[in-house]
Amino acid sequence: MAFSEVRKREFINETFRLLSGTLGASRLVFYSVDDNNNLHNFVCSRVPSEFLKIYIREMHAHDPLHVRQIKHEQSPVLKMNDAGRYSAESEVALYRQFLNVFQVSDTIELIFQRDSQIYAGICVMWTADDAKPDDTQFHLADTLHPYISYNLKAVFTRSKAAEAVQANALLHLTQREAEVARLLCCGRTNADIAQCLGIGLATVKTHLIHIFDKAGVDNRAGLVSRMMQLS
Repeated sequence: MAFSEVRKREFINETFRLLSGTLGASRLVFYSVDDNNNLHNFVCSRVPSEFLKIYIREMHAHDPLHVRQIKHEQSPVLKMNDAGRYSAESEVALYRQFLNVFQVSDTIELIFQRDSQIYAGICVMWTADDAKPDDTQFHLADTLHPYISYNLKAVFTRSKAAEAVQANALLHLTQREAEVARLLCCGRTNADIAQCLGIGLATVKTHLIHIFDKAGVDNRAGLVSRMMQLS
C-alpha cells in the first residue's frame, strides 16, 4: 500500500475512533464522492457486509441523505430525522425499514466539500444497542466537523477531474462514454456501471466497444493505461 494510502487509512481510523467515542455511535462508514455524485471507496467500521452490499446494489437509490439528494444543502451535518426535507415520505419510510432490518435506530451524515463540490462523507449510525442520540450528540458532530474537514483536505488530494476531461476530449468520447470509461477506470464491473448509470448491461457493452475502438485498445487494462497516458 502506498504511503499516501496508509496516511488516508490511518486518518479514517482515527476519525472513526473520535466519532465513536464522542457520539456513542457503534457503526461508521467513510466514502469518497466522484464528480457525478457517485459514492465509492467505502471504509466501514462494525458495519455488516450484507448492509453495504444491499446499499450499493439497490438502497442507495432510496437514501434520503445521499449526496444527490442533499448536494444543495448548506449544513455540513444532516440528520435522518430531517430526511423529509430532501426526499418523499414514502422513500424515507422505505429507507428506514432497511435501517431497521439491520437494527440501525438513527443516522447522521457528515459532508465534506472542496471548491463547492462534495468529495467525501461519513455516515454515523446508532444501533439499538447504543444510547439514543440527542441534541448533545448532534451539537458535538457540528463542533467536530470543521476539525475533521480541515485535516481531511490535507490527507485527500484533489481529484483529477481536469485531467480526465482532457483525456475524454482527446479520445472524442461522448458524455455517456466518458462516464462509462471513468467508472471502468475506478474498477467497476459492467454490472456496477449499469447500476450506477441506470442503463442496461447490453448498453454498457455497446459503449465499451465504441470506447475501446476510439482509444485503440482491446481490453479494460489497455483503456486504463491509455487514459493514464493522456491525463
